[in-house]
Amino acid sequence: MAEIIASHFQGETLLDVFMGGGSVSLKGKKVGMRVLANDIAYRSKIIGEALIKNQTEKITEEDVYSLFVFNENAGFIQKNYVPQIFIPQVAEFLDMAFENARNRESPKKELLLLLLTKYILSLRQYGAFQVGRQDNEMLIENQEIELLEMASESRGKKVRYNISHPLPLLLKLKDQINYGVFNNGKENEVYQMDCFELLEMLKEKGNKIDTAYFDSPYFNSTVYSAHYKILDEILEEKRGVEIDDKAFNVKDTLENFERLFSLSEWIPKWVISMGYNPASDAGIKGEELLSVVQKFRDADLYEMEHSWAINNIASKTGKRQSENVEYLIVTK
Repeated sequence: MAEIIASHFQGETLLDVFMGGGSVSLKGKKVGMRVLANDIAYRSKIIGEALIKNQTEKITEEDVYSLFVFNENAGFIQKNYVPQIFIPQVAEFLDMAFENARNRESPKKELLLLLLTKYILSLRQYGAFQVGRQDNEMLIENQEIELLEMASESRGKKVRYNISHPLPLLLKLKDQINYGVFNNGKENEVYQMDCFELLEMLKEKGNKIDTAYFDSPYFNSTVYSAHYKILDEILEEKRGVEIDDKAFNVKDTLENFERLFSLSEWIPKWVISMGYNPASDAGIKGEELLSVVQKFRDADLYEMEHSWAINNIASKTGKRQSENVEYLIVTK
């Protein structure tokens, strides 16, 4: 998917306005563009600092071992997320590991925070925080054998990760992260800003941007700040973290897109990705978003083969993910 998207980029500098997991920013970096990556969420900024801005620093085995060094910490995870999210021994390790990671200098700090983020998501069924309490309670009651007997293969894998020592999985995840670290010889930048404020700031500073990539949250989809709320709280070590990421998930989303594009008129090339489910009428139709783009410049609409789910559409409506439509809008 990132390969297809990047094939439409032009020029030397890419602005990824909604970085998310960073795959397109990483692709832009790989093809030799100077990348400016942005997202309003700290979880994404960590990815950007570790993989986009960072050029040479990697995680060593010694770095992984350093996460196990005993320290005095606030016990934030143990106090707030046992047993609904973690079993006690996992929470105890995470409190210690996060404290050790936060005491490192950048970009090693962000690399280790990314490692711990990936570790946490590896423990979660479907990478979600809305399930798992029953499993945790059974593990706390030493009923792991009964749990494994009743669990599916994927669920059983998560159970085994939870009851195993974290080191082997961390070393495996270390290698995955290090694979994404490389030097493209450019001064890449990472921002954690509201998309509208970012565009205004970059224009005012006179930044030269050749291509802007827009991959906003999809209308009528699960809001990322809700899905990852507990992860965001852990990363920021405070309860009640609020992220204002709903501008493109509300009824006036097309008006917000018009505002977004009006602030981007100074950027020569736009590439916009979006999804829509015809069966449930969830998301924004390609023709609808194209009409907004065409208020500013000519553009083409491309449909792509890609399976994705909006707000668990497949389970809620019985519609297959293959019925969802992923499309690109590319300006001329």
